[in-house]
Amino acid sequence: MLFGTSGIRDIYGAKITPALAMGIGNAFAEKGESIAVASDLRQTSELLKAACVSGILAVGANAVDLGTVPTPTLALYTQEKKCKGLMITASHNPQEYNGFKLYRNGHEIYRNEEEKVAEHYVEEFELCEWNEAGHVSQYANAVRDHIEMAKCNVDAARIRAAKLKVVVDTNGVGTMVTPLLLQELGCEVVEINKVSLGFARLSEPNDANLSKLKAEVKARKAHLGIAHDGDADRAIIVDEKGELLGLDVQFAIAIGHELIRRKGSVVSTVEASLLIKEMVEKSGGKDIVVRVGSTNVSERMEKTPGAVFGGEPAGEYIYKNGVNSPDGILTAAKFVEIAAEGRLSERKRAYMPYPMLREKFACADREKAMERIMKKLSLGGKRNTIDGIREDFQDGFVLVRASGTEHAIRLTAEFRSQGRLDEMAERARKAIKEQL
Repeated sequence: MLFGTSGIRDIYGAKITPALAMGIGNAFAEKGESIAVASDLRQTSELLKAACVSGILAVGANAVDLGTVPTPTLALYTQEKKCKGLMITASHNPQEYNGFKLYRNGHEIYRNEEEKVAEHYVEEFELCEWNEAGHVSQYANAVRDHIEMAKCNVDAARIRAAKLKVVVDTNGVGTMVTPLLLQELGCEVVEINKVSLGFARLSEPNDANLSKLKAEVKARKAHLGIAHDGDADRAIIVDEKGELLGLDVQFAIAIGHELIRRKGSVVSTVEASLLIKEMVEKSGGKDIVVRVGSTNVSERMEKTPGAVFGGEPAGEYIYKNGVNSPDGILTAAKFVEIAAEGRLSERKRAYMPYPMLREKFACADREKAMERIMKKLSLGGKRNTIDGIREDFQDGFVLVRASGTEHAIRLTAEFRSQGRLDEMAERARKAIKEQL
């Protein structure tokens, strides 16, 4: 399978090669059109972008190089210009990984178009006549466009009046946008883990990788901390006490912040917690659940006129008036706006998450392992197979699914009591391990 839940990604030198990059560029492009290209700060991103561009030009299409910018910055360009885009990134994966995200009109291409690209890729490489080869142009204002869009989606005057101090852990291409955006919003910005190539810490912005951010927030008496992943489509928030809000609480706060301004539907995934469903209902919204993957979220938002917000628990959020793709830059601005209203630690106390766990189990062939698990796993709950297996109970749920971005099986479980969580999680672990 060429595409996962969010583009194509794997270890460089194995599945991800310059030859693949050239083939993907060639398969995605059509003669006469212009395709935006950009890359993150991984060691292999520039060479893969060059290969993609070669594939695009060979068709007779043109490439517009945005340079080194965040994924949502490229997505915004494709939305404003109503064109395609190709981002070289492996998002939050380790730095030996790389990959490709394909965009059209502000969102990652949907499954039917992924299938067409995959089919075209395995066919003969398309080569135009010598005098029809495409050309490359540069676009230098993508970052400025993103900053202006984000500023228009928050209460800039209120943020400036709050005189906030923010520690930003960019650790990747987010360094190009977020610090400047927050400075223009009147914040005092302390940037850590700034890099010009690669990562200063592991790319995924989880608790284990954010010890420096948490310590800096406390030491500098900052109002909040913000951490991005490698391509800045995610933003994880630390409160003024140097503590993570927590994935589910952060998601719930973001939902409440949007629904208090405009009522409508919220799109989440089968992996979202009970807290999310309760928050949407409490705020007068409608909860819509789709398969895991930001592509599925953005597609449903585009097809749902009343959708005002969507996202996944990992800090990937899509805002109605932003770009129809996860945007860690706009999320950073939104949480600065929330912090301007009061202490994040106090906001956090209003949410009581239930006991929950998220685990993953490495395996060489996740698809075949998932097929075996689906035949054997039976915990006695109401079964849903929209994405892997989800079994719902009166007091919680268990979800087992193949990862779309790593060679792993993922287990998510949540129950209203720790005892029930421990019991059901152990039963699920045993069933998973028996089939790996």
